[in-house]
Amino acid sequence: MPMLPTGLQRHPKSGSYYLRRRIPTDILACYPGKKEITFSLRTKDYRTAVERHREEEARLTAEWSAKRQAQASRLARQHLQVITRIDALTPETIDAICLHAEAASLAGDEARRESGTYTLEEIEDYQSGYAEANRVLKSAVAIGDYELLRRPLEQFLQLYRYQLKASDAEMRRLSLAYGRMAIRTNDKLLSRYEGKDEPTPQLARRLDTPMLSEVTQNYLEYYKKLGKTAMLRKVSAVMPLLVDIVGDKPIGSLTQTDLEAYFEAVQTLPPRWKDICRQEKLSPRELATQGRGEMSKGTFDGTYLAVMTPFIRYCRRKWQDHGWPMTLTSEGVQYIGKRRDAEGGQRAFAPEELKRLFEGKEMAAFARDPASAHQYWLPHLGLFTGARVNELCQLNPQIDILQDARTGTWYLDITPESEGHANIDKSVKTAGSKRKLPLHPKLIELGFLDYVAAAKARGDTLLFQAFPASAGRASPKAADWFRKFLGEIDLRDETPNARIVGMHAFRSTLLNRAMVLGVVNAEAITGHVSNVTSLEKVQDGQVERDASAVVKKYRGELPVDKKLEILTRITFPEVSFIRPSKP
Repeated sequence: MPMLPTGLQRHPKSGSYYLRRRIPTDILACYPGKKEITFSLRTKDYRTAVERHREEEARLTAEWSAKRQAQASRLARQHLQVITRIDALTPETIDAICLHAEAASLAGDEARRESGTYTLEEIEDYQSGYAEANRVLKSAVAIGDYELLRRPLEQFLQLYRYQLKASDAEMRRLSLAYGRMAIRTNDKLLSRYEGKDEPTPQLARRLDTPMLSEVTQNYLEYYKKLGKTAMLRKVSAVMPLLVDIVGDKPIGSLTQTDLEAYFEAVQTLPPRWKDICRQEKLSPRELATQGRGEMSKGTFDGTYLAVMTPFIRYCRRKWQDHGWPMTLTSEGVQYIGKRRDAEGGQRAFAPEELKRLFEGKEMAAFARDPASAHQYWLPHLGLFTGARVNELCQLNPQIDILQDARTGTWYLDITPESEGHANIDKSVKTAGSKRKLPLHPKLIELGFLDYVAAAKARGDTLLFQAFPASAGRASPKAADWFRKFLGEIDLRDETPNARIVGMHAFRSTLLNRAMVLGVVNAEAITGHVSNVTSLEKVQDGQVERDASAVVKKYRGELPVDKKLEILTRITFPEVSFIRPSKP
């Protein structure tokens, strides 16, 4: 009987051949509870067994190669790249570097042995070489020969892309530890050359760094304290998306490639991607690979890039001592999609569109039915106030609709500071959005104060309680209803940058009508920054020069009765508004 190939064995009783191979140490973790692979080749014929053995050997080799590659990639992401830059050589850091060097040397030796490329002559040369190297290393460590030990250390650091910021004393400690590690590793290699088992150590990540999810949550908590409500909503959307696309990994393992992949993936998300993910139960990372649209340049620059740049600056300051890679940057990130031109802006309603909206049979039905009062008053308030939809919806009729004690002017108190509904967090977009917004005489004429009185009597704490709060905000259901309503009455217009798709079009409508009528200072009504403090008309197309920030601060908010004078002059005489039934 010829000598059997390595790994091919024959059962002494049954005579069947089987394959038996020891699992390489570096991939033992991929086979929990096992040390070897054994299975029958289902034949008693020698030649058939040799052929099947060759095929199974090839399959096993490919399988182990794939597992090594996957493990190497995972280690590269999670372990080997943990230290991109080191600002302090602590004892834990020194241990981690030395463990990395030992694991790399022993893993390389094991891979060569398993590939069968060693020869006996090479083994004999290596035995004498490592023995001599250990003699020199032991002498160098014994006397503290820093210069001799430093050269191999620097080669290793350069090869594995370590960037150290360390004093001479710290580098001496690292060099001595590296020398002791090299002696230990050489002893293990010499033991292997004598046929003994010296396992390659698993590269445990000694430099524990916080997970990305912890850091992003910390940033969210920090940002909430800044009082930047509008930007906080963007931060709240971007941070979870970053974790989803990059993966929740130790921050020390983050690479610039991770950030580049994030920015590229974000740009491939279609409009309203959150709704798609929720409806189809997809993760943003999965959706980004499906090529179902792309983000506009304005959205990418104004939200995703605008959030990430200060986030990276914050992490450099806050987390650099905990492993944040100081080389990460958003500098140079560019939008690479095709939707570069502005296309999201909403235009003003045309007169005929206003007539269709407010004189149509649908609005007449809302006016007749007290149960539909919220659907009647939402668009009317939008038109005559130019307020944002959430500003209106979060109003608490118990305390936010007031009468000025000095002038008797009724107004909406747009503020995040008053008490609101239990299920929402009141907010305003900017500091200038906090304002007293007078009620247009047309709203009072149509009976809005009767609607408010009925809401107060019911104990409502939302102006439109029939639109329930959602996700901590008062407006999502109301905004969705109005978007759909525009489609139902054929007023929805998707023309890029001249759209009519939601409540925000009323802001454009009020400001446009003010411009047409020559009414200045309408920005004081809508909560935009205003540079004019007195009532005046446009003369020769000129308005006073912009005032400085200091002057604006001292001016304060325009009195509510003066705002009412502005608002009263903004009218829509082409529309015959329908008066609703009393509640």
